[in-house]
Amino acid sequence: MTPAGHRLPRSILDDLAKGQGGSAAIELLRAAQHSKNLMLVRALVVLTHRVDHPDRAAVEAAYRMVGGLTRDQRRAAWGHPPVAAWAFGTASLLRRGGRAAAYPGLLAAVAAAAAVRARADADLDVPLDPATPGRLDLPGLGTLRVDPTATRARVRCAGGRAEVRCAGERIEIGYDHVPDHRWRPFPELRATHGGLSLRLLLDTGTWRHVPMTVEVGAHPIAGPVPDPGRWLHRLRGAWRLLTDEHRAVAEELSAALCALVPLAAPRAGVRSGTFHHGFGSVAMSLPPDARSTAVTLAHEIQHLKLAGLTDLFPLVEPGPEESFYAPWRHDPRPLDGLLHGAYAHLGVAGFWRRQRLVEHDRAARHHAEVEFARWTRAAGEIVQVLTAQPRLTTVGRCLVDGMAPVLDRWAREPVTPDAAAEAGQLLAAHRARWDRERAGARPA
Repeated sequence: MTPAGHRLPRSILDDLAKGQGGSAAIELLRAAQHSKNLMLVRALVVLTHRVDHPDRAAVEAAYRMVGGLTRDQRRAAWGHPPVAAWAFGTASLLRRGGRAAAYPGLLAAVAAAAAVRARADADLDVPLDPATPGRLDLPGLGTLRVDPTATRARVRCAGGRAEVRCAGERIEIGYDHVPDHRWRPFPELRATHGGLSLRLLLDTGTWRHVPMTVEVGAHPIAGPVPDPGRWLHRLRGAWRLLTDEHRAVAEELSAALCALVPLAAPRAGVRSGTFHHGFGSVAMSLPPDARSTAVTLAHEIQHLKLAGLTDLFPLVEPGPEESFYAPWRHDPRPLDGLLHGAYAHLGVAGFWRRQRLVEHDRAARHHAEVEFARWTRAAGEIVQVLTAQPRLTTVGRCLVDGMAPVLDRWAREPVTPDAAAEAGQLLAAHRARWDRERAGARPA
């Protein structure tokens, strides 16, 4: 399992800089992520050996077992988004001496899940995470309830069937069926329309093992989803809208996303984010409608592309800590965060630019025009700030130089006077509040 070298054609970089890229860019970024994941898993094996972790033997056996699978099966095992995020966080913990807080034994559960999916013969010792007693999470498959006092389980696969032996019990598990009430497969959301499909796995179990340092900021991940049907309804409505009216965005989403991370709902609006080290996942609270779901996905696919690009090329040179105003946040942003936000809101502005042309309801069309004008102007102003920053690398400057003419062209497209005025008022109110808070005064 040797990582490959990677090259990004200049034409793909230029497309990405315009906020595009398509499935071709996604596949290049995904291939690079696979190499990154291979290195992380190999680092886990080495570090577990170096610190003589109790899970060492199970980790080494799991690594050998997955190494004997096909290339696509290995990619599916290591590239499952929560596994990739867990591998990064766990390797970081072990490197910093955090042996007690690390759970490298999840690699054995990853291997067990891979064996079940591949219908491969396997006999694996799986250490259980002491932080989540009474459960065996098999990444990408499901959760098995076990004796809360158990510390290890054994997963045996033979003849296309699989069973878990734990605390004196034998429990059959499956990929396509539920032979025991203690085995709960992770729900999957599927949407197909216009010849494109989106498949998102709700693997909340595996995310429980990801170290807190790689979560989506301070946003709490929700527990198991009691009613996946509500999510499915939102997703299918959004997918129809995206495939019909925002085809390029839908193609990128179809190629990139495979996991949804439900977040706890905020008091208002939608909370969303991406995991830099969980390529292929999107995190969000349940949106109120299909259109909100669609624009959230259009926003987050931009973050996902930029995160993947950042793993290939630095975008900002190291330097002194600086913070900047961002029209979409109430807190100051570092330079790399400002670049991420501008790129994401280029996608948001592009969504509303197209959406305003297909809305039949007057109020909805006005809202779309306001959002288009607001985020085009906001992103354009921040791109001007970014242009003046000497710490941008060659690739970072290429991104900024690619965004600038797109936003400048969109800013010259006509919107109604009422929409332009409302967009300006929203931007001015946000800046005024930010200025008051920076001055130490409470907003009125």
